[in-house]
Amino acid sequence: MRAKRRSKNFLKFSIKTYTYTERFRKFKNKETIASIRSLLTQKKLHKFELASLANLCPETPEEAKALIPSLEGRFEDEELRQLLDDIQTKRSLQY
Repeated sequence: MRAKRRSKNFLKFSIKTYTYTERFRKFKNKETIASIRSLLTQKKLHKFELASLANLCPETPEEAKALIPSLEGRFEDEELRQLLDDIQTKRSLQY
């Protein structure tokens, strides 16, 4: 009886976790993820910056620098804008 209840609770928890991750998922397929990762690794980004840019998807250099202060002074706004635009383009072309 206890094992059955644990199994049921685990299943409920798994479904809730899956639903949560689906709601906040920015990229829908592995090809897009690989493409964005490749784009970001070409820049001299720290691992935290790379992960933060990919997960948060800021839209402007100002927003990116506010969310990731270590970008300040390391990238010109135009270079950062181009990178963010490339990420947004790849996001919009997902299927």
